[in-house]
Amino acid sequence: MTEQRISDLTTDELKALMSSTIDERLSAIKASLLQEIADLMESKVKSLAAVNGQSNSYILPKLSEAERQQKLKDLQEMFRRWDEEYDEEEQRETFEYLRQVLDEDRLSNRSLFPQT
Repeated sequence: MTEQRISDLTTDELKALMSSTIDERLSAIKASLLQEIADLMESKVKSLAAVNGQSNSYILPKLSEAERQQKLKDLQEMFRRWDEEYDEEEQRETFEYLRQVLDEDRLSNRSLFPQT
């Protein structure tokens, strides 16, 4: 291809030149960004692996089905005990006390828990 001055090019030739130049630059930018993303992802994976190897982190072990069932039974037992120990009257008294204390020092004159 012979070199031409830009001022000698037709409109269609300028459009084609601009289009090809833009396409080349965009392809180069895309390739560069993809490489940068891949490098960042690899760096992140390495840093996570390094963190998981330190003593201040903990990865939960996978549980067998029997262990999972036992933990579920333990939770059910804990909730059953809570239900047995629940004292509705004590809970009401605690709520009333908390409502009174929280409303005493409010900056607003409106109650945090209005009486219904």
